[in-house]
Amino acid sequence: MHERPEFDAADLSAMMTRVARLRSEVDDLLTTYTAQESSRRAHVCELLSSSLEQSLNHLAQLCAPVREDAAPRDHDARRSEPYRHGAHALPAVPEMFRSQRYLRPRLVDTVVGDTLVPSRPAAPRDLLLPPDEPVRGRGHEDLVPPALPGPRAHAGLIASAEWHLDTDEIRWSDEMYLLFDRDPVAGPVRLDDLPHHVLPGDLPEVETLVAGLLHELVPAEAEFRVLRTDGTTRSVHLVGEPVLDADGTPRSVWAILRDVSELRWTQAALSEAREQLLVQRQLARAEHRIAAELQRAVMPRWTRAIALPGLDVATRYFPAEAVSRVGGDWYDGMALPDRTVLVSLGDMAGHGLAAAAGMTTLRSALEGYAITGARPGEMLYWLNRLVLHTMPTEAIATAVCGRYDPDRRVLTLARAGHPPLLLFRNGSGSIPDMPGGILLGVHDEPCYEELRLELRAGDLLLLFTDGLVERRGLDIDESIGALLSLGPLLAGADARACVDLVVSRLGHTDYEDDACVMALRVT
Repeated sequence: MHERPEFDAADLSAMMTRVARLRSEVDDLLTTYTAQESSRRAHVCELLSSSLEQSLNHLAQLCAPVREDAAPRDHDARRSEPYRHGAHALPAVPEMFRSQRYLRPRLVDTVVGDTLVPSRPAAPRDLLLPPDEPVRGRGHEDLVPPALPGPRAHAGLIASAEWHLDTDEIRWSDEMYLLFDRDPVAGPVRLDDLPHHVLPGDLPEVETLVAGLLHELVPAEAEFRVLRTDGTTRSVHLVGEPVLDADGTPRSVWAILRDVSELRWTQAALSEAREQLLVQRQLARAEHRIAAELQRAVMPRWTRAIALPGLDVATRYFPAEAVSRVGGDWYDGMALPDRTVLVSLGDMAGHGLAAAAGMTTLRSALEGYAITGARPGEMLYWLNRLVLHTMPTEAIATAVCGRYDPDRRVLTLARAGHPPLLLFRNGSGSIPDMPGGILLGVHDEPCYEELRLELRAGDLLLLFTDGLVERRGLDIDESIGALLSLGPLLAGADARACVDLVVSRLGHTDYEDDACVMALRVT
């Protein structure tokens, strides 16, 4: 065990000076290698610069409480300014650590782990320290007070190692032991034993890496997964380079390792999410295609006005703005056996296959109820029971249905939470006193009132779903008022022309929700 020495303000300032100047030298090398397009060495310098920034930040935090009483007063203002390198801001680093350059560098012994690494001949990759400043302490752990937690293995952890080939001496940084989850008492791992500590699937990459460093004597890098003693794995990116003597004899191998586990896990999660998104997109397209085909098969395509007993009828359906959204709007007009006419319009909440299937069920059921001779209020009552007991719990719908007697020109009408019907007579529009009625699928025993509306020849009835009048930033009453103001223009026009005029004058080209319009001209 080494006795932990006490550091004063001067000691910490000296350490910070060395680290800051060393980082400055690394930045200079990085600039040089970038200009020379030496990507491998530039990448190594980036890793070293990042590691030195973290060390400088940690030393600054250690120095702050020591200097609070011991440092001169003129340094207080400097400590309050943040130190910034690149996009990172580090606290309490004096200006001198950022600005001063040393023109007379020399090699000194470098601390690695618990052992001093002897000086080696100068080379472009060597990181030079300022002169006349001895290295203090025995290792990195001596610079950290016992109260502060040590670094832990996580994404971005940077570790260093050096294997001396001539003396079989191995030096690992503390981060290496954390990365491999290895007890320092057990000592470091030999370079040629490194393949025994990786997953079998990554052995070819590691064996190629070791062969390149030990036999071919060329820089090498690889990414592999380390099998830790606790049974977990970490993904590691290693950049290594052999150190040669003046005569070209290999002297040692040094390497920098970075934990990229979180990055790879994130990439794997993104890849899986992307695959799931593609599957969901394909399912959505298939669902849209089926819903559209179902809608086309069930809904009558009235490209022109149709003649029912006593009525001239025209409709227009507009899908929502999003192509993939097929809604549950539906309309129907059918001559019944008792010489009356069924007129209905509705909207099944939601979009997609479920809404299209619900719309189909309601429309077909309403036709069946109408053939039995049921009144409009009774038809809506049984439709409500159908929604409650045969459809999903969240299913709701609106509807308006009427039975028109062409002999007496009388329309008996009931509605379930649907927008009101508009009546245009003699060029003037109005809203009849509509009967009350709750949405379909909300209450088990609702009461649907009926309206008996006596019509005249030439009257125009306009029915629509809420998608026509509901717009973001526009009140529904304003939209309905705009429809009522069209009375003079609708007078005398046939049902088809009335629908076209309504759509053009509302000024909407893209609908946020499905919209349906039905015009009934009394003949």
